[in-house]
Amino acid sequence: MHGLITTLVKCSGRVLSVLAVSALCTTAFAAGPKMGAHRMVKTNKQKTHMVKTHEVKMTADSEVLSEEEIFNRILQQKNISADGKVLTDSRDGKKYGIEIRGDKAWMKKNLAFSISNPNQCLMESEEYCQKYGRFYSHNEAKQACPAGWHLPDDGEWRDFQKDQSKVDWKNLGQGGCKEWGGYCESNTSGHYWSATSVEKGTGRSWEFRSVAKNINRTDETRTKGLYVRCVADLR
Repeated sequence: MHGLITTLVKCSGRVLSVLAVSALCTTAFAAGPKMGAHRMVKTNKQKTHMVKTHEVKMTADSEVLSEEEIFNRILQQKNISADGKVLTDSRDGKKYGIEIRGDKAWMKKNLAFSISNPNQCLMESEEYCQKYGRFYSHNEAKQACPAGWHLPDDGEWRDFQKDQSKVDWKNLGQGGCKEWGGYCESNTSGHYWSATSVEKGTGRSWEFRSVAKNINRTDETRTKGLYVRCVADLR
């Protein structure tokens, strides 16, 4: 065909996708560009793939991953159980129920990973840490999530609370926050850090109020103690 560039690409391993322009393969066992997963056809036979104005011929040495297999591999990389319901934090073995919303996985409980700050619990009681999770400063929160997970930014929090019929108010709207010299509203609200930074010394937070069933976005001093809900990309 006129104007096509033909490239022969030989891939080893289980093929996930082909990048036609640079003639690179993305496989399950080799580092390479992050591409969206695509279902490929047949193996051990040469097959021609048309991508925009490039023609790529590819030979694969082994079977191709199905979409389901690719998704299961992503779950494994995020330390999520095969049924997609439980995250195990490899750092301390703690388990968290999760829910999948679109292409995101959200923790259903507050993070309880212990870092250097010894006073991370409500009333400085380990019992409350087990119930509500731990408090983190904004700087701590941005580094606290397990590998493959991250602190949600404002856009992710907005998407999370769009359908308020799905918001677990009893779960999210408790535990309060930690202020200088005391604690705030532990029975009626929960305060969560966002990865979005605002002014110097200030971080964005989202407040869930269980009685009024409303959500407020506020700016807080970064040293204040708030909770963390981690999120993971599944694409």
